[in-house]
Amino acid sequence: MAITPHPESLEARIQRLKTDVWIRYTRATKIRDRLEALLKHPKTHRMPNLAIIAETNNGKSMLLNNFYELHPPIQDPASEYTILPVLLVQMPPEPDEGRLYGAMLEQLFIEGPPKEPASSKLKRLKDILTKLQTQMVLFDEFNNLLAGSYLKQRKALNGIKYLGNELRIPIVAAGTIETRTALASDPQLANRFTPMTLPRWQDDEEFARLMLSLEPKLGLQQASNLHEEEMTALLVAASEGLIGEVVTLLRLLAEHAMRSGSEKITEAMLKRDSLRELGWVRPSERMLIPA
Repeated sequence: MAITPHPESLEARIQRLKTDVWIRYTRATKIRDRLEALLKHPKTHRMPNLAIIAETNNGKSMLLNNFYELHPPIQDPASEYTILPVLLVQMPPEPDEGRLYGAMLEQLFIEGPPKEPASSKLKRLKDILTKLQTQMVLFDEFNNLLAGSYLKQRKALNGIKYLGNELRIPIVAAGTIETRTALASDPQLANRFTPMTLPRWQDDEEFARLMLSLEPKLGLQQASNLHEEEMTALLVAASEGLIGEVVTLLRLLAEHAMRSGSEKITEAMLKRDSLRELGWVRPSERMLIPA
């Protein structure tokens, strides 16, 4: 069957294919709904917090960024300050309290003296977040906290606890399973964090529904029927159930289909030998490949 020419150029289609998009699915929607509820929570002496636990490349950062984009800074002409409902910060790779506060100030585009004490940074953060009417702080890669010594971890956690208590706002810690360990070093703080997980995908009906919603976003001109049983089994196996890997794999296959002119992803393309020819290696096998 002849393929109808697409109005976009091939390269434009491929660039659009690589653009990040929010993918709706049940578990992510539940966590986002929980974030919404926390954002609207009335101020109390003991604010609830949330820990989002997921393996690497399984959707937590995309979820946080999507939530942040839903609550962007608000320009209020009547106010001296922009309103910032949500602050999203990535935990520094070698955290201590000074670096943590510095990363938060950097996200706020606020500089300070090069050797400013951590206590001064914390005070400025409290004042600034109050003026910005910030209602929630999201920490991504919270597991990075474990890269610091026990003393540095405790000091950083004490600072986070202080901000949550003083501002009466919820704190969200997102990271790998090690996030639980990082929080556990302060039992008083840990029991305030309700854990919610993003588990690996299984070859089931929900994954089939995910493929139904993802396929149109690929922009191929022919139906690939990614939701069919044979295709879902191969996709779960090749991605090992990690949603970031699923998306990366589908983009790789879709680009190949566009460049080859086939305009569809086939079962044959998902076989191990075919994937290796395209340069795809399953996540668990990547560390086994010699440099």
